Amino acid sequence: MSDDVWSWLDSLKSFGYNPSLDTTAALLGRLDMPQHSFPAVHVAGSNGKGTCCAILANAFTLSGKCTGLFTSPHLISVNERIRIDGAPISDVLFESCLKQIQEVCNIEPIVSPTFYEATFIVAMLAFRDQGVERAVIETGLGGRWDATRLVDADCCILTEISLEHTEVLGETLAEIAEEKAAIVRQGRPLLATWPYDNSARKAIERTVRDHDTAWWWRGDRRRAFKFSNAVKPFRPLSSKTWYDGWMPYQQEAYQLASMALYIMGEKKAYEEIETARTHTNWPGRMQWVEFGVPMLLDCAHNPSGMARACEQIRFQKSRDMAPMPGVVVIGTTTQKDLDSFLQPLVELIVEGGIHHVFVTQPPKGRKDPVNCDHLTEELQSHGTDAEITSISSIEEALSAAQIKANELDSDLPQPVLCIGSIYLIGAILEIIDEEGKMDLQNILISPSGEDGIDPIA
Repeated sequence: MSDDVWSWLDSLKSFGYNPSLDTTAALLGRLDMPQHSFPAVHVAGSNGKGTCCAILANAFTLSGKCTGLFTSPHLISVNERIRIDGAPISDVLFESCLKQIQEVCNIEPIVSPTFYEATFIVAMLAFRDQGVERAVIETGLGGRWDATRLVDADCCILTEISLEHTEVLGETLAEIAEEKAAIVRQGRPLLATWPYDNSARKAIERTVRDHDTAWWWRGDRRRAFKFSNAVKPFRPLSSKTWYDGWMPYQQEAYQLASMALYIMGEKKAYEEIETARTHTNWPGRMQWVEFGVPMLLDCAHNPSGMARACEQIRFQKSRDMAPMPGVVVIGTTTQKDLDSFLQPLVELIVEGGIHHVFVTQPPKGRKDPVNCDHLTEELQSHGTDAEITSISSIEEALSAAQIKANELDSDLPQPVLCIGSIYLIGAILEIIDEEGKMDLQNILISPSGEDGIDPIA
């Protein structure tokens, strides 16, 4: 096999988004339905779904099941989208699967998948080839018309829903919730994060026919209750509750994964969920790295993701768990409401006394990047005291941020917060890990370790 197959895959990026299951269904049919070779947990939502999927997959792996994980987009290598027992599949296996897809594309009538659809089908073929016993599948965009809708799911999960991809999914939270909730498999368990927006909640409830097979997860109460009981009153939270009005999204993702396993009756995986939580390495999500100076990386790609990230930074500073960043590097892809996206960061800049912001441009992905000069003007219009500098080159912006962090305190350099598009964080990780020494690929940190000692314990 040659570079031709990879070039072919790359050429599929020009097709963009396909709001139809027809092409994927036709190709899967020609490949003898690999997606029916294993049961899958299917996860949709706006924020936290990747983290939830990673923890779930690791719990299944730790329980002894050969587990496949499909997520998107990737940070550095396309292989990251398709993992088996925590590790991305090899180039050889990826190529072999691509070749099979390319061949069946040319059967009459000729069809051509999008880049995303092709990677999803690669995952299905790889999982069948490698004898995967359980899969965890993350939707790419929405739910109703997402290629992943074709997997054989015995449980579906909805994480937090927010306004995103409105040009495709709808203008309101209710419309977006309806599109994402369309992944439900009637008669099989659905676990959905409780939305405080009444219209979104009703949209999800309307999607499910049997309200005894669907549960709402209330993180603030650490409990799930069936849709059929959703109208019943609940006692107010007592003053002794553990909940103080906020939790990290990693904690929320872990709780959601744990409850899903409980509902499914997956006893062995449920018993491993705590180990899975502490041993999950999910790069680019509230990730601390050392690169000359301490750096905090987060893929906050929409307004609610930005709000959660900034809230977590504030929370950790208040508990002396982590210092406040002294410098910010930001870049984003197009936003429906750029002001709403920037507002939480502006508040953090003001409250945290952050005086230096470097605005850059992520590489082009599924969405176009926001021009760094335009983003700089938008940030300046909020009227902070911060010095905001536009540098289109990510490498130069990162270097300028490092220099500034050292200038602020050479003995204890101020941390640099790198935040925004997943494509920005991926590019930064490539720069940081130029020599390939960081383990950005395997999402499961072995509990035994190389010397038989748990590296986390």
